[in-house]
Amino acid sequence: MYSIYEVKKNETLDDIANKLNIGVQEIMNLNNNLNNVIEGQLIIIPTTSNYNVYVVKKGDNLYNIAKRYGVDVKSIELLNGLKENEYIYPEQKLLIPTSKIYITRENDTIKQLLNNGITLEELKDNDIYLQQDQIIFYKKD
Repeated sequence: MYSIYEVKKNETLDDIANKLNIGVQEIMNLNNNLNNVIEGQLIIIPTTSNYNVYVVKKGDNLYNIAKRYGVDVKSIELLNGLKENEYIYPEQKLLIPTSKIYITRENDTIKQLLNNGITLEELKDNDIYLQQDQIIFYKKD
């Protein structure tokens, strides 16, 4: 998948590659061996996603799919709303996470996430989307 990126003032290909966590050569290849960029220029960049789409083949099982992608079966089940040991079938589309995931449950707290092995650094490095009118309680020093 690809998207269009507008070059910002004083940005270089290296800046863009570092910002978007992609290779400079990949940007160059997608844009006819582009060497330099100028402000306002539109370039093609590959988009990254938090998941891949996998189409189940005959004989597949969640364990083998998880092993192939280097993720755990539970993450695939959670992301796809599958129950433990639920049957999957050929041509079924599954979302395969490309990073660690945690799907919140009712009454979850940040403290519980931290107690479930998720580190504060991992939380800080990701956007956490909140619902409108959600109340967040925190301790004030």
